Formats: sequence, structure tokens, C-alpha cells
Amino acid sequence: MADVVISRFPDLPRPDAPGPIAVVRDFVNTDDRETGVDRLVTAAGLTAYLQEEGLLQGSVRASRRDLDQALELRAVLRAALVAHHDGRSDPITGLGAAVERLEVHLTWSEDGPRLEPRRPGVQAALARIGIAAHEAARDGTWPRLKICSSDACEWAYFDHSKNQSRRWCEYGCGNRAKSRALRARRRAAT
Repeated sequence: MADVVISRFPDLPRPDAPGPIAVVRDFVNTDDRETGVDRLVTAAGLTAYLQEEGLLQGSVRASRRDLDQALELRAVLRAALVAHHDGRSDPITGLGAAVERLEVHLTWSEDGPRLEPRRPGVQAALARIGIAAHEAARDGTWPRLKICSSDACEWAYFDHSKNQSRRWCEYGCGNRAKSRALRARRRAAT
């Protein structure tokens, strides 16, 4: 996915993640559970997000049908990341069907085989997100994409730990949980 720009705002702090997995992580994080801000409430919001991420060019606009498909894709991807967090590898209901509807096809070049979107516009942009998930699965980084254990956060993050055992995102949720547990133990001891 070398032709996909991960962000037009490289100066904003984003924890490192390999390119394909960052595309999926950022898409799942369009629903910020901590702040209650969902960037994909409207078709215009979907269009703006895809354009900002470099997944959609030109004057193409998302339809309500595109938005419904994007919301379905995001929901099944989030479910897969929750399963990664729980250490499960069982198939996620709906993930195969959602990705299948993205309509990709296999192309060949001197660089070898590649998955490409079959349809143009917003459908191609959504297909690129599905292709990114496929590439992450192929390169072995897919199980490292997880959902933060904090019920208040639930942010998608890339687990950089050697044994893939991280439970919290990069934004201090682990420290807050550990501090609460320590205070609770101290209160119980007194």
C-alpha cells in the first residue's frame, strides 16, 4: 500500500505502527469512545475522513449506502481487535462478509501479486482498508492490533511489546488503572 498516504498531518503525535496496520487502526479510531466523537456519523464525515487519510481523491462524495458499509466494516474490524486483546483467534462473525463486499481482485505485475479495489471512489477507499487488514494478516502484524482494556477508552492501538501482552493503549490508561488498583489496595489495608 505504498501509494496510500497514512496522514496529511504527520506532525501530530501518532504512535508508530506499520503502514497497513496504521490504516486499519486509524479507521477503527474514527469512533472515539472516550470523547464520544464519531467521525462517521454522516456520509460527508466519511468523505472528509477518507480524503484526509489520502484514501480518496477528487470530488467523489460518499453516499448513505457507502456510510452503512463503512460502519459495518468498522464494527467487524473493532470486534476482531477485541478478540486480539482477549487472545482469541476465532473467526469474527461478519468480517469475511464485510470484506467480501469490498470487491477486490488480484493483479499481477513485475513486483508480484497485489490485491486491488475493483470499484472506484468511496468503494475503492473502503477496499483499501480491507486490503490493509489483509496485508497486516499476511505480514504477521494483525494480532498486534488491539483495543485498550480501559472501558472508558477502547482505543485501537498497536501492541509493540515483545510477547504481545500489552493491555492498554499509549495514552496513559494503564497508568490510571494501576494507580486506581494501588489506591484500592491501600484503602483495603487501612
